[in-house]
Amino acid sequence: MTSSTAGRREPDATGVSAVEAALTDAERKGFRLAVIGRTCALIAIAAFYLAAFPWPNNIAMAALFLGAAALGLAPLALVGSRFERFAFFAFDMAAISAMLAFAPLSSGGDIPQNFVFFSGRYLYYFVVVALSVLTLSPALVLWSGFCAVAGLAGATAFIASGMDQVVSFGDLPRGPSREQFMAVALNPDFLPIAVRVSDGLVIALSTAIAALAVHRARNVVRAHAAVEEKRNRVQQLLGRYVPAQVAQQLVDAGQLAPQLRKATILFADIEGFTRLSERLTAAQVIGLLNGFFAAAATLVERRGGIVVNHVGDALIAAFNAPLPVEDHAARAVDAARDLQALVSGRDFEGHRLRLRVGVASGPVAAGTVGGATSQTYTVYGDTVNVAQRLERLNKELETDCLISGMTFEAARSACADAVAVGSVQVRGREGPVDVFAIGGRQR
Repeated sequence: MTSSTAGRREPDATGVSAVEAALTDAERKGFRLAVIGRTCALIAIAAFYLAAFPWPNNIAMAALFLGAAALGLAPLALVGSRFERFAFFAFDMAAISAMLAFAPLSSGGDIPQNFVFFSGRYLYYFVVVALSVLTLSPALVLWSGFCAVAGLAGATAFIASGMDQVVSFGDLPRGPSREQFMAVALNPDFLPIAVRVSDGLVIALSTAIAALAVHRARNVVRAHAAVEEKRNRVQQLLGRYVPAQVAQQLVDAGQLAPQLRKATILFADIEGFTRLSERLTAAQVIGLLNGFFAAAATLVERRGGIVVNHVGDALIAAFNAPLPVEDHAARAVDAARDLQALVSGRDFEGHRLRLRVGVASGPVAAGTVGGATSQTYTVYGDTVNVAQRLERLNKELETDCLISGMTFEAARSACADAVAVGSVQVRGREGPVDVFAIGGRQR
């Protein structure tokens, strides 16, 4: 493997197959749209002949186009095969070529068939090429253009073969007069082959440009799908290590801008987990923690919070950081009650757990920290420290959940059962903190 390809990751096979399946389905739907568009175009042409041409030629031509429109609806039942799609466009190009070669310009006289090119019928080739673009298949577009050029060449050759002589612009003298030009251009044997070659070249170039445009459009779809697949893969990978909302912002913006905002922090720790883990195997410990953390994260997120980090058997959740939520203090208190109800209502690996929870509100700094190769999202500041100290203070006060005075003031409606503990000097903090106990044990 060369150095240029060693670091290249092959695209996900499932993602690639899904994109190709979607493009194939788009081709089928595009072909149906082309068939319907063809029918509408033929009806419009029939209406034009009825209005613009005299009777009975208008009736005959309108009937011809309406019949072709009705016949062209048959392929709607045959959209499963690419061969049938190729045959469909080949048939239309052959029909236009036959109209050029055989359909008389008028029933009122013997008008030379080579004058058909004055009627503009060959422009219908472009309509069919345009319809082929709707299939989103470059191969079908190129095939349509090839059939158009071949049909135009065949019709021109057939008309020329039935003429005694062919007069073209090459028969004009250098610098012809008006009379000389009109004599050649209105000659019954006038058939400018060079102009037909030019028409074929224009059709071929137009078709090639249309096919290139379709090809580029398909590549844009593939590239967009690849980016989305990579984006989803990165988001899923990040989601294993950071909260889903954080992963979403990291994918969208590439980073999380540092924030300093008022928020509420919930710190929850499993009481007596060290003693419990001594009686369990490693697999049981991990299974217990995973079961608890998964259930706890669901409850926290349901209340609008984010589980920011896990520290051993403890979790840290933030409300109003990094994503804004209203009534973040009340939401955190409700989440604390939900967590207490969770551990009192179910077992984890056959064991009942007991939580100590601390909740504090105030200014919080949040953002991604770490080096260039490894970063994590975290919250820090005095409010985080207070929440952690309150969680530990539960052990001394024999309570289950303590909240700070600032949280109590901001969430009075959710703290109807709160009991004032008093002002407590929290270790590591200069000023005391008003503390309230809610739910569970209260001294």
